[in-house]
Amino acid sequence: MNSYISQRGVGLIEVLVALLLLAVAVLGFTAMQMSAIKATDESLMRTRSLTIMRGGAETMRTNPSGIAAFKTAINGATDSISIDSVTITKDSCVKNTNTVPEAEDNCTINQLATRDGLLIKSYASVNDITIGLVPNGCPGTSGNQERQCFVASWGDTTVALNDTAPNACAKANGTYKNGAECFIMEAY
Repeated sequence: MNSYISQRGVGLIEVLVALLLLAVAVLGFTAMQMSAIKATDESLMRTRSLTIMRGGAETMRTNPSGIAAFKTAINGATDSISIDSVTITKDSCVKNTNTVPEAEDNCTINQLATRDGLLIKSYASVNDITIGLVPNGCPGTSGNQERQCFVASWGDTTVALNDTAPNACAKANGTYKNGAECFIMEAY
């Protein structure tokens, strides 16, 4: 009888220990799941950024004479730019089949490049991405062709290449900063 009294409640303690171990395992699984979700989100933003920057590079290749206007549009703070007394938006210079063909605007190379830059910037913004072109070409590159560097950032990271700004994508020499959420892509 004495051993029965000393064993009383042991089963309950075993159950409580098992529940404690289960709770620790579930918490570990939850943390792992959150980490996986964050990695998936990061991968999605990287894929979107690369797609947008590749589209911008192809757009610049199709209109090399308008690269300066494209750069001005993509780096600008507004959604419209006036060129040759014509206000250009992301919807300008597009043929509308429902209107009379004579009413279609004939756009210049720079107006088309501006429209393309505004369109890419708008698409990036819809996808929570900030995009820009480095103003003075790619850092650390040389050669006969002027190379352009696209910078796409998301989260708290800016498209700046700056040694002192804490949330800049990269340093002035083009090396990524720790913790930056961005991509730099060379296009020529």
